[in-house]
Amino acid sequence: MTYVVGIDPGPMVGMVGFEATWATRSLAPVVIQCSWNAFDDVLAAIVIGDTVIAVERFVLAPISSRANTPGAGRATRVVVERCKRYAEIRLLQCFERNAAEVKPWATDARLEVAGLLAPTKGMRHARDAARHALFAAVKDCGLTDPLSKRGGGAHG
Repeated sequence: MTYVVGIDPGPMVGMVGFEATWATRSLAPVVIQCSWNAFDDVLAAIVIGDTVIAVERFVLAPISSRANTPGAGRATRVVVERCKRYAEIRLLQCFERNAAEVKPWATDARLEVAGLLAPTKGMRHARDAARHALFAAVKDCGLTDPLSKRGGGAHG
């Protein structure tokens, strides 16, 4: 069974991990927000066996430079690089995707059906991490789309 960890990098890192299966229909996700300098230890604690890491790519855009401090951009880049390095050393897959690719698909409706919306309530970084984890679980690990008929959703 593949374990998926989604990561929203930044000064406050969001992390969500779960087994990529609908067998129990309950993902029982691990949901964490931590400071970027605690990230390494937290990632090591939640990675289980054959893990796929899905991290949001850092994109320098006018909005990101206006909305964040220079330190925020640095922290984001450091977390992304640490994700890639962690995966490389352990021979794990690491998918780095833009938020613009993931967010339109990983809607709140999908998160709700997948059981990831309630556990991330009030944790916006963890919720964004859940979007990346769910996207990778479906697109890269073969998990059925939770909104499809096969996935048990109302749509499809």
